[in-house]
Amino acid sequence: MKIRFLKLKDWLLMTVMGMMGLTACHSTKEAAQEPAAPEPEKKVVNTINEMALMYGVPTMDYVLKGRVIDTDGKGVSGMQVILVNTRVDLSPEEMYEDNPMVQEYIKSASDTTDAEGNFTCHVQDVPVDAHQVIVRDIDGEKNGAYVDQMVTVNFTDGEQTVERKGWYMGTRTKDVDITVIKTSERR
Repeated sequence: MKIRFLKLKDWLLMTVMGMMGLTACHSTKEAAQEPAAPEPEKKVVNTINEMALMYGVPTMDYVLKGRVIDTDGKGVSGMQVILVNTRVDLSPEEMYEDNPMVQEYIKSASDTTDAEGNFTCHVQDVPVDAHQVIVRDIDGEKNGAYVDQMVTVNFTDGEQTVERKGWYMGTRTKDVDITVIKTSERR
């Protein structure tokens, strides 16, 4: 009777866990019959495109540094640079909307260029190869009017500045120059 109760309890527990998406890796019969021999230690190599399969979501910090320059190579101040998280689907036009969630995201993932055009942006995301970057003129005619644009920045060749640990895949940093065009030069 006690064995039937334990089997029923195990069956119910496994059913509930299965509904929640949790499953066992080994049969309980195998474990009871013969103790498992320790497996030899395997070296796991993770690249940015190969993620280890585990419960949870690996994350990585992305840092984008660089300069916004005009077609003459001079730094442009007053430009907002937004590093777009892959889970956020935004276009340059949506950046101007009065949506509080969009505005909060912009505050956390953007920087405004200084007098020399320098900027630094940061975003945390799942490990991906590339991110979209939106560059927009937010100072109006102060330094000339520039065309808003969206560019893709590939992080695969970026520098790994913080090492991986568990689900945290580290920090990848990339330096770029982004060229913007004055509205008067637009064809």
